[in-house]
Amino acid sequence: MGNEILIVPTEKDCKINGYFHIPSYDVFPFEDIPNSWYIRSHRIYALYLALNKKLKGVATLYSLTRYVMPPEEFKKYIFNFQRGDTINSPEHLFSQLGYERVFNVREGGQFSIRGEIIDYIGPDEIPIRIELFGNMIEDIRQFDPSTQRSIKKIDTALLLPAKEYIGNITHETMIGEKYKGTILDYDVKLLITNKKKAIEEFVKKEREIRELIIDLDLRHKYVTNSGFDYQKIIKNVSKTISIPAEKQLKEKKEREIPTVPVISEEDFEIGDIVVHKKYGIAKFSGIRKVKNEKLEREYLILEYKDSKLYVPIDRLDLVQKYVGIKDAVKLDNLKKSNWQKRVKKARKEIEKVVKELLKLNAIRQTTKGLIIEGDSELEKEFAETFPHIETEDQLKAIEEVLEDLSSEKNMDRLVAGDAGYGKTEVAMRAAFKVAISGKQVAILVPTTVLARQHYENFKERFEKFGLRVELYDSSLTNKQKEKVINDVRKGLTDVVIGTHGIFKSLKFADLGLLIIDEEQKFGVVQKEALKKIRVNINILSMSATPIPRTLHMALSGLKDISVIKTPPFGRKQIQIIVSKFDKRLVRQAILREINRGGQVLYVHNRVLDIDETATKLNEIVPEATIAVAHGQMSKRAMESTVQAFYHGKIDVLVATTIVENGIDIPNANTIIVDDAHRYGLSQLYQLRGRVGRSDKRAFAYFLYPNKLNKIAEERLKAIKEIVGPGSGFQIALRDMEIRGIGNILGLEQHGFINDIGLHYYFEILNEILDKTQGKISKKIETEIEGMKGSLVIPEDYVYNPIERIRLYRRIASISSINEIEELKRELKDRFGEIPFNVENLLKYTKLRILASGLGIKKIIIKDESILIYTDKKLEINLPHIYNEKDNVYIIFCNEEQLIKELFKGE
Repeated sequence: MGNEILIVPTEKDCKINGYFHIPSYDVFPFEDIPNSWYIRSHRIYALYLALNKKLKGVATLYSLTRYVMPPEEFKKYIFNFQRGDTINSPEHLFSQLGYERVFNVREGGQFSIRGEIIDYIGPDEIPIRIELFGNMIEDIRQFDPSTQRSIKKIDTALLLPAKEYIGNITHETMIGEKYKGTILDYDVKLLITNKKKAIEEFVKKEREIRELIIDLDLRHKYVTNSGFDYQKIIKNVSKTISIPAEKQLKEKKEREIPTVPVISEEDFEIGDIVVHKKYGIAKFSGIRKVKNEKLEREYLILEYKDSKLYVPIDRLDLVQKYVGIKDAVKLDNLKKSNWQKRVKKARKEIEKVVKELLKLNAIRQTTKGLIIEGDSELEKEFAETFPHIETEDQLKAIEEVLEDLSSEKNMDRLVAGDAGYGKTEVAMRAAFKVAISGKQVAILVPTTVLARQHYENFKERFEKFGLRVELYDSSLTNKQKEKVINDVRKGLTDVVIGTHGIFKSLKFADLGLLIIDEEQKFGVVQKEALKKIRVNINILSMSATPIPRTLHMALSGLKDISVIKTPPFGRKQIQIIVSKFDKRLVRQAILREINRGGQVLYVHNRVLDIDETATKLNEIVPEATIAVAHGQMSKRAMESTVQAFYHGKIDVLVATTIVENGIDIPNANTIIVDDAHRYGLSQLYQLRGRVGRSDKRAFAYFLYPNKLNKIAEERLKAIKEIVGPGSGFQIALRDMEIRGIGNILGLEQHGFINDIGLHYYFEILNEILDKTQGKISKKIETEIEGMKGSLVIPEDYVYNPIERIRLYRRIASISSINEIEELKRELKDRFGEIPFNVENLLKYTKLRILASGLGIKKIIIKDESILIYTDKKLEINLPHIYNEKDNVYIIFCNEEQLIKELFKGE
């Protein structure tokens, strides 16, 4: 096969099935940010495919006229590693190739060296783990970035550069400073769809970029070093072709890898408020290593009101981050603390909550529901029409929902997760199963805009299978409404989508499932009306409110909750710009997005002068198609505008915060919020979440006038600093967790949560639930004194301090011998051979687990003997004395012998 590149006019036209996208840059020459990984990886991989005569690409004329590394130069930096090969100075090699060093490799363009383990993800998007013996490659494995565990052994590992040049140049868009290679050097056959339009778009883009470069020297450098004469490409075009409409589809992205949450709600930093389960609320002030002749250990330093407490870091299971209203929290006093009284009081209240929940659950379990049979073949076929790759969390949620529908109990499940994490697909799978079983589905949404969007999405996917989807909202004429009412009553409609009016006007022939999107947005009156129809149907609620992992654990079996906490495959972190309002910045932001085939959301939250704002934008960017949408327009006009934007007919939508709820445009990857100082933090977070829903890098601009007050400044600082998956938990803590908990439990428990912290509250709740359900507690209560040797995870084994703390927490929380063995395998896989210090730490963890399982309260290790305190009688086949008065066994052995003996008793 030879190389072939199809030239199309714009980036928007590059979405063609079966063609590899060679994108243009997504940064301007004057910006201090690198091209996104999507751009770099695709451009580098395209050259690699071309070298191997396997490139079937699609690109704009502008993209192809950028200078590239010549083939002979590029070949020097391509490595195909095999077992037995040597790698000298791996850190220098990866840095030279443009990789960023991190501790855990989670995204493309990153590498990690941990002892003799090297991880990296290159432009081919395959996560590679190489294990060295000295400088020689001993093993090559593929690993999963979400678990950091190896998946399978492989024979070879491809290493390509992570950027388009080697060494240093002034700017990523000016590769011509170093190389004057062109795509024509790679022996390609060029085809074009529309020569006239392709040239027009090229000239327009070049003119716009040059206009934006104010500095004349920089403009000259750009002209000289960025690209070459487009005529050279045009002269080499062999023919003009047209692309059939059915090929203008985005294919599934098999080359993408998942990004995963890297922020844990349990991680804490110096200065954070924490909870020690035995001593109460304190401030975490650091970690200190303490060594004496017998023992080396690391300690957390907790500051209380009257003194400091040193907590062994291997007992990190006793310390949690405090989650609650921090303004009202007071540090405990170690000498005269009322902590235990507060815990006791909270426990009593939690027991009352559990009794209520158990009553409700018993009623629910005894009510027989509808069994939805479905059709496995059709469901599989429907799942294949999903144009993306499901995340593990999403698949789990789908499985849980479908299992509920197949069971006898009435489903009442909440699917929770950040905006854009794939809750709608879970709802679609459930709706499909119910509809093909001959039952009707009602989908209730808070806004007409969202209703229309869901209607279009469901209709497109469902009608291919002969299922009928209808919309019922205020945008319909009376005649249209009448028809929908009659069809729903007769059972001719399978799925109906609308706002709360659907239950005032519609009577269903055979309703099997009610889906409530953004349930928290419905008022008390609406929820009461819904309860009347909940007698014998399945309910699926969806909420964008992030819920802590602990909540899911605590309520399992009582309130069915599926939490989607992993972002979709390929989701990239948003580039956030907080700045004073500047016309040039706005023009630059809009042109960047339009030039790469995307769209822009411009949020202006004052209806009074929103049209004036749109007019000013038109003056700033006359090239863009601009429209306005706000809640005071007629519903029909607003929906028509939003639909035009959704279908790509509008470049910039100037809107009020209606975009916060439900406008989901995957192609809109830039949002500009003017007067950003007027918004609350959680609202800024919700607005930020409207972009970044594709594999392209997203930009969020938060603009403000000249002066800011201190509170607004802090909010804008937070929205810039707190980024990445899981950031919603930190940003909207009070709104999304403290206020939301009352809704989830159906009871107000704020006071007790603030008294002891959210994590400890749920831990007690979980413990009481386990007890009432007859589950055996896995809590490890045994204390060990007199441990010997080093119990420290060495920094040269795990150099990242956050990862070391996470490992300490995991070790402290282990409750079974199997978990220890599993962790050992993981440590060896990720970090190499386990050092003695860590083996020693795991040895004492094993002793604590075995002892706790036999009811042993305390172990004291002496030089010649070991003392075991327990109320239970032990069968011990080692030399020992039993002191009945103190309930203590004095055993004459070492720790290894004791572990072996206790293991028999398990």
